[in-house]
Parts: sequence; structure tokens; C-alpha cells
Amino acid sequence: MLIIDEEETARDLYGHWFFTHGFEVMCAVGIRGLSFALRWERPQLIVTELRARDLTLHQLIARLRCDETSRCIPVIVVTTSCDPRALNAAKEAGATVVLPKFADFEALQTWVTALCQ
Repeated sequence: MLIIDEEETARDLYGHWFFTHGFEVMCAVGIRGLSFALRWERPQLIVTELRARDLTLHQLIARLRCDETSRCIPVIVVTTSCDPRALNAAKEAGATVVLPKFADFEALQTWVTALCQ
């Protein structure tokens, strides 16, 4: 499991949740963290925020999809945004699913279970 988020609190919260549900967890901040993490591991799933300081969601997913070893990794986008255009843009960028950030851990568990089987 790779968590990409600029907020340390979010990385800690999601990291703890995934760890207690039996996942190995890696955390990254931005494109440098993603590049470093993918050099060493191929996560089953990536959880990322909608916006980041040094890359857009389109750039993140494009980078994943151009590499044969990461092409099929599902991407869950978590966001505090309620803007329908931003949510649609995330789906159009190639996000597997878009979920509210911190709000719905039941939905997160449902998706994670489905995607990791």
C-alpha cells in the first residue's frame, strides 16, 4: 500500500488504518516520494490526495500508466473537495475511485477489499 499525501496527519491516519487491516504501508510526499517508492516496491494499491504541491493527479496517473510494472496498480483518490468538476476530473484522469477524505472508512474498506482480491 502506498499513501501519497502532503499532510503528515493524513499519512499517519491512513497508514495506521491500513496497517491495522494487515497491509504493509509505504508513505510518500509528492513526485519524488512516488519515484523513490516505486524503485523499491510495487504496491497493491495507491491512495493519494486530489491535489499535491509538485504534481497533478493527471501527472501522477500518467507516470504510473507509462511504466509496465505499475500500469495496473489501482489508484484511490481521497479528497475534501465537493466540487463535482474536480471529482469528475479525477475520474477522467484515471482514478479507480474517488472517496471523501477521512469521512468514510467503510467505503474505503469495501473498495480496498474489492481491489486487492
